[in-house]
Amino acid sequence: MISQRQKDILWAVIEEHTKMAEPVSSKSLSQKSGFDIGAPMIRKEMNQLEKEGYLSSPHTSAGRIPTDKAYRLYIQENMVGKSTPNTLVTGLTQKETQKVKESLKKNWPDEQSLLKEISRLTSELSKELSVAGTVEGGSTYSFGFSNLFDEPEFKSFENMNQLMTFMDNMDRCFESLWDKFLNEDLQVFIGSENPIKEINEFTLITGKYQLPEGDPRFAKATQGKEGFVSIIGPKRMDYKHNMALVEYISELLNQKH
Repeated sequence: MISQRQKDILWAVIEEHTKMAEPVSSKSLSQKSGFDIGAPMIRKEMNQLEKEGYLSSPHTSAGRIPTDKAYRLYIQENMVGKSTPNTLVTGLTQKETQKVKESLKKNWPDEQSLLKEISRLTSELSKELSVAGTVEGGSTYSFGFSNLFDEPEFKSFENMNQLMTFMDNMDRCFESLWDKFLNEDLQVFIGSENPIKEINEFTLITGKYQLPEGDPRFAKATQGKEGFVSIIGPKRMDYKHNMALVEYISELLNQKH
């Protein structure tokens, strides 16, 4: 167990690392986060968090970065949204929810056209790579691969090579994922938790849905296939927003309009 103060420091490290994509030092944390303790005490608490497996120290930096274990705790304890005048409890803005709703309620000529739009829309709103498809011989579509090239994590040749391998084998990867691991409506796999080994340095958020049989959105009759929508990105992504986005899209797709 870690103390509440240690959690507060850990959340601050995660949020700072998400913004800056660099290791976070106790000095920078004391200057930016408004703690009522100084840098030496923050450093002591960060040392303890490292011993507990929540932070790690890159060899070339005095700062620290969150581990997969830290992100998992952060998700478990911080994904309950707080509504403001401009933000829904789900973690999406009203503008975003309206955009998703208008797009998915359109009439589409066929299932493939809808899946392409799902992947495009999800990538646009998350600024990450998105994959959408149906199960059992269905089609899989991706969008937003270029979004990842601007991320510092993808300057690593090994990480980029992993991602390229995944893209080449995407259909097979998601078939395996569906059969063995997707047992909940919304799941988040962080780094080493990721069952798709080609992307185990990244985070995968996946939601599943059931397209209604005879869905009136399509010009042609449909059989009510099971499908998925996923976001793939760096571990320091905006979890609250991206989880809410996948969940909202999945909920809309489950409904018969």
